Amino acid sequence: MTEVAAPDGVRGLVAELDSAGTLPAEFRPAFLAAAREWFVPGRFWYQPGDDGAEDVAVDRASDPDRWLSAVYSDRALVTQFDDGATEWPEVGHRPTSSASMPSVVAGMLRALEPQPGNAVLEIGTGTGWNAALLAEIVGGSGHVTTVEIDPEVAGQARANLRAAGYERVETIEGDAAAGLAGDRRFDRIIATAGVHLGQLPYSWVERTAPGGVIVAPMRADMATGPLVRFVVREDGTATGNAVEWLKVSFMDMRSHRVQRTDFGTMRWDDDSADQSWTDLAPWVPLLADDHRWPIAVALPGCRYDVWERTEDRPGVAWLSDPSSGSWASVAPEGEGRYVVRQFGPRRLWDAAEAAYRWWQGRGEPPLSAWEWTITPDRQSVTLPPDSGR
Repeated sequence: MTEVAAPDGVRGLVAELDSAGTLPAEFRPAFLAAAREWFVPGRFWYQPGDDGAEDVAVDRASDPDRWLSAVYSDRALVTQFDDGATEWPEVGHRPTSSASMPSVVAGMLRALEPQPGNAVLEIGTGTGWNAALLAEIVGGSGHVTTVEIDPEVAGQARANLRAAGYERVETIEGDAAAGLAGDRRFDRIIATAGVHLGQLPYSWVERTAPGGVIVAPMRADMATGPLVRFVVREDGTATGNAVEWLKVSFMDMRSHRVQRTDFGTMRWDDDSADQSWTDLAPWVPLLADDHRWPIAVALPGCRYDVWERTEDRPGVAWLSDPSSGSWASVAPEGEGRYVVRQFGPRRLWDAAEAAYRWWQGRGEPPLSAWEWTITPDRQSVTLPPDSGR
């Protein structure tokens, strides 16, 4: 697609992904051809250390070596906080645009399986790098359309794609969560932002050719994943399963954002709550993705948090439903015994424990065992009867 020579850093990144086994061989030429640095802005934030490290602001003009090292690391680069309200170098509250981790990009492409000649729609343009990779893969006989809701992000991505030689990529400013206009059919649709459970726009299914594939991170109020691969049927339905090999945590589509709960303002030992006891350690069902998913499905609208033990309090697990004002706290009280406090019309811990015990009784099937179904008038996620181990 482009006649510009690939920078040396590209080969190092590709070698790293190859060594880790995260880059399918058929996508290697695309990663070599579409250099990540052509699409990353001169200023961004990233976490140079392990998960949980603080974000660091990087400026290419003042620290070009660090900038280039970050670009060709297998790390996500935040390019916007708080829909653009936070200006560099201040660190905002909510990342709202980024250049995704290269290994995650490769994993999503593996799930999508784009082919030469395909028509592909990307939802969430970001920097434009993924659209360039798709353009390399589908080739001159294919076509890539990418949709971005943020006008500034869309404009910069369009400029990046043109400067890198990808003028054929069609960049559209719009909200794909509100539906897709027109009657163009696509062989593949990929979303790079989280779609809330039960809210995948049916127009995405309508615009996918029978036998085509939709890949989207499907989230619930209590879970940020998983990545689900849907296949569209002749009858206009789509069915899918979670991708086993890739754990993703994408920022949400703007209209699908989950309201946050400030657990720090709540009293875990509030005497006004009803008290009961359980022998289930709450961190067991809440801190593992597979374990938490049945609870997330059973408790729509619920949030969770887990506090570590300090000198002033024990470890505490929280559940909260902001819409009803219901909450539950669970904390140790003796060996193998936990005190449960519940307040409000929803008995959140009772429902969470029941969902977890039900999942255990099914043999603790993994996320990939769940089945998603989308029809014109209904969306569901179910655990088939034969899904137990």
